[in-house]
Amino acid sequence: MTRQGSPLLAARAGACDHRIPWRAGHYPCRTVVPHGPASAEPLLVLGGGLQTRHSWARFERHVASRLPLVIPDLPPARTPGRTAQSLNWDDLTDAALHALDRLRIHRFAVLGVSSGYPIGYRLAQRHPDRVTRLMLFGASPRPAPRLAELIGKGLRREAGTRSPRSAESPADRLRSARELVGVLTNTEAAERHLLIRAAGRVVLDQLAASSDDPLIRYVHDRGFLLLHDPLPPGGVRGVPSLVGVGEFDTATTVADNRAVAATISRATFIVMKNADHLLHMERDADFATLVALFLDGGPLGTLQHCSIEKMP
Repeated sequence: MTRQGSPLLAARAGACDHRIPWRAGHYPCRTVVPHGPASAEPLLVLGGGLQTRHSWARFERHVASRLPLVIPDLPPARTPGRTAQSLNWDDLTDAALHALDRLRIHRFAVLGVSSGYPIGYRLAQRHPDRVTRLMLFGASPRPAPRLAELIGKGLRREAGTRSPRSAESPADRLRSARELVGVLTNTEAAERHLLIRAAGRVVLDQLAASSDDPLIRYVHDRGFLLLHDPLPPGGVRGVPSLVGVGEFDTATTVADNRAVAATISRATFIVMKNADHLLHMERDADFATLVALFLDGGPLGTLQHCSIEKMP
């Protein structure tokens, strides 16, 4: 693929931060341009709750030599003290598309993970002429009961405080972080699998190091929106798509992800073995290989760590 069209593809190789103006504010967006010829259209990376543009370092190391990446830090869906101005999924979809328009990227692939999936899904549904390929991981039509209960708890906790800084001590923050990680990850699988346990520990340490209550931050970021139609009606057609999940994922189960895949015409559904909800961290090399292979249109049947199913 030649470096034509978007200034991003003609830019000097390496990583760069951009300031994307949107509505009355702005948000940062990281771009990564490969040193050699790009092998695919730019890949828009939409991370999950509490992830930032810097959360994808492992993925970058595996694919940035040949894939242009666009990783926005989308605005939080809920701002403390301004709940009346909360954003919805349509707003966040508009914000993501705006970053691509500002970078003059017309055609792009999408990778949406966890609470990034409803945004990626809407982009493919509404702009099939622009989305070349769609990949969703950790997707669910609705939050699992334990996660929905925890989001409700976060909303009640938010209502009882004036700001997300309600965890008054490191012990409080650690307790809240453990509560959140305990629902987003499969603790039983973590006891048996070192890579799952290690990924959960990384997230736990990051959340506990924050000065804010991790649960309220999760609710503000996008968590509360998961209670409100993350999967829009109408399905997706005309976009080559892949939906994947870790076999031990209890936050968005195999059945949940298969249900999302069933709404996408001719989607490929993959279950990654020995992986949980944080599969892009737990099995980073395998995850990157899967993404690159799908973007290249390669044979996914060569992946020994995945079981594959084709949707009608």
